[in-house]
Amino acid sequence: MRASPASLAFICGAALLLAIAPAFAGSYVRYLIVIWLIYSISAVGLNLPIGLGRLYSLGHGGFMLVGAYATAVVTTQWNWPAPVALVFAIMLAIATGILVGLPALRLRQFSLAIVTFAFGYTLFHLVKSFNVFGGPQGIFMPQLWLSSAFSGLPVYYLTLALALASVLAARSIASSKTGRALRMIGENETAAASLGISLTYYKLVAFIFASVLGAVSGFLHAVATGYVAPETYSAELSITMFAAVMIGGKGTLIGPFLGAGFIVAVPEFAQASQGLAEILYALLFLGIVTLSPGGLAGASDMLRARMRGTHAIPDKKAAAR
Repeated sequence: MRASPASLAFICGAALLLAIAPAFAGSYVRYLIVIWLIYSISAVGLNLPIGLGRLYSLGHGGFMLVGAYATAVVTTQWNWPAPVALVFAIMLAIATGILVGLPALRLRQFSLAIVTFAFGYTLFHLVKSFNVFGGPQGIFMPQLWLSSAFSGLPVYYLTLALALASVLAARSIASSKTGRALRMIGENETAAASLGISLTYYKLVAFIFASVLGAVSGFLHAVATGYVAPETYSAELSITMFAAVMIGGKGTLIGPFLGAGFIVAVPEFAQASQGLAEILYALLFLGIVTLSPGGLAGASDMLRARMRGTHAIPDKKAAAR
């Protein structure tokens, strides 16, 4: 996972700006920032299997659903506190990731995408069909101190802290033996297996990492919005998260944040166009993917490289003179 000095400087600067944002931002702007960070956490998790191992999952919304519904059920029906609910959601997501990952990760590319999409689609209809999950109406979250005290500032800073932690965790894994093994698997599975790399183990590690951050983002979304409904975690969410990774730039450190910003900002600015919002979103998506296969992060790298190139030409001519 590439982390240039510019990317690290961007993350540090953005974190500082976001830390002081509540002092001058209104409640709605703070809400949009929280939603952006929640989607960023989810995209960071999905970016590891896609960006390093080329494991194209289309069921990531299912793990967000697991995190959100686990939180809603244990806080409303069992009266568990939010921190315990978060731990429970993560454990349930890990168990689900292992259960789905062990058979699914034996597949490749298109087949893996179809199976993971079916996983998210099945969970969506499961929670929609049973009253214990609130049925089609969903579940209203109880008034938690985490989301109500100081106009919701605790959940704002918790989301910001977990977003930074997710980046550090992803960077740590990417630079470790696990990251190197995933890159090898992504390049050539046959060659990786011949070198003694366990394909199942390292794929499962990436899949579990994605499931954990998916559950964390689902927990935060449930707490921040105060409402959990099946339609929020439909199959469309999985496709949206996949698009966020591809738009932002798979395999990059800041790509998930740029992609999440895209999927939050574009519909927000396109509200005035009503029916044209989806068309505008699709056109922008196609334009970014076509013109910059490396996503928004790749486009910024290309722009900096061209700027350095244009500045280098006069220097060379001056040296020649």
